[in-house]
Amino acid sequence: MTAALKLHHARLARWILIPLAAAAGIGLAVPAGASSSIHAAGTLANVVSLADSGTYSVCALLSSGTVDCWGQNTYGELGNGTTTSSDVPVAVLGLSGAKAIAGDENGGGFCAVLSTGHLKCWGQNTYGELGAGTTAATSTVPVAVKNISTATAVFGSYHGFCALLSTRHVDCWGYGGSGQLGNGSFANSNVPVAVRNISNATTVTGGYETFCARLSTSHVDCWGYGTFGQLGNGSLTSSDVPVPVKNISTATALAQSGVNSDDVSSVCALLASGTADCWGFNQYGELGNGTTTTSDVPVAVLGVSGAKAVTGDYNGSGFCVVLSTGHMKCWGDNFYGELGAGTTAATSTVPVPVKNISTATAVFGGQAAFCARLSTSHLDCWGFGGTGQLGDGASANSNVPVAVRNISNATTMISGYDSFCTRLSTSHVDCWGSGATGQLGDGSVQSSNVPVPVQAAS
Repeated sequence: MTAALKLHHARLARWILIPLAAAAGIGLAVPAGASSSIHAAGTLANVVSLADSGTYSVCALLSSGTVDCWGQNTYGELGNGTTTSSDVPVAVLGLSGAKAIAGDENGGGFCAVLSTGHLKCWGQNTYGELGAGTTAATSTVPVAVKNISTATAVFGSYHGFCALLSTRHVDCWGYGGSGQLGNGSFANSNVPVAVRNISNATTVTGGYETFCARLSTSHVDCWGYGTFGQLGNGSLTSSDVPVPVKNISTATALAQSGVNSDDVSSVCALLASGTADCWGFNQYGELGNGTTTTSDVPVAVLGVSGAKAVTGDYNGSGFCVVLSTGHMKCWGDNFYGELGAGTTAATSTVPVPVKNISTATAVFGGQAAFCARLSTSHLDCWGFGGTGQLGDGASANSNVPVAVRNISNATTMISGYDSFCTRLSTSHVDCWGSGATGQLGDGSVQSSNVPVPVQAAS
């Protein structure tokens, strides 16, 4: 079966089952008009940043330098010494001085950068994702990553992580079957290995078995899985060392779609000119160049100027940009209204304006859905809403943006599998959408179609 067919079948199965569950009343959204988000005593506070594992777990970095996590815990990804899922935050054991966190986008674990420059990871270790040199299948508590003492940031991908070092080098560990560790090998590694020929990285983004780094020269290098051209080097083969993306020399930001999709992903680079170039998989028009032809070199996204932010749909089917005017444009798949353009067309191979948004400051991608943060600190979302992840009090899809209820002070967002969480200016957290494994953190395993406050750690 081709990758495209696998994706199509997986999506059909997923989106058929959810409405059936909704009809049966299984773990579904609370009714419209449910209680609003009120942050009384007993709710999680002092949150600095959030990270998701790409599926059903969330972690919050606290101002104390500690970390609390909630949701699914199959592999010990909550870090509290158990494999029992939790519908309220639990304290990650043995962490202090944490300053950054990231999740494995396959849902298996998390890593934290410490103030000392060291790292600790916890959760799944099937492919060496913990970087601790151990062959244990999991760790339910954080373990020290080997041989790294100068980390400044950490980035998660499919069963692996990469750390940006203070020297601007990059070290990676975990699954390496497509060359995504960048060290000249297609083997897994349970300890960090140096990515070859990179000494000036500024940031790293992970897709499905690929990584790309923006360099201080504003060029981009990618490595790993390349069958659909997502390395951008003019080839449809994978690479176990970084390769330069062709014709990109003014990149200011990178985004990948398809982080959670088998085999398929695309990459877009925001350029200093305010335009965007994309490359890789293009079944739904996610390259934005007016075709559905996959490209192994960057192609110009049509009709975009003044772009200042870009993000991809985790499901692998489209992108959105925020423009300097505060308006937005999206392109790619529109099966659930992901374009926000008010159209029922299945796809758009060129960017189309998102309806009724003129003050956007940031955009966040979910599973077949997007959310925009507005200059008022309110949030609007659109696309798939079957588990309430649009936050508007309904459990329906929307092809135009709808206002997320009771949020007027959002600072940033993350997306899990059919759920969103936002950090508020009060340093509290609200979540909404699918809640079957406790990933809303509100003390229940029910989904919610309005934001609910995450409770304090138990």
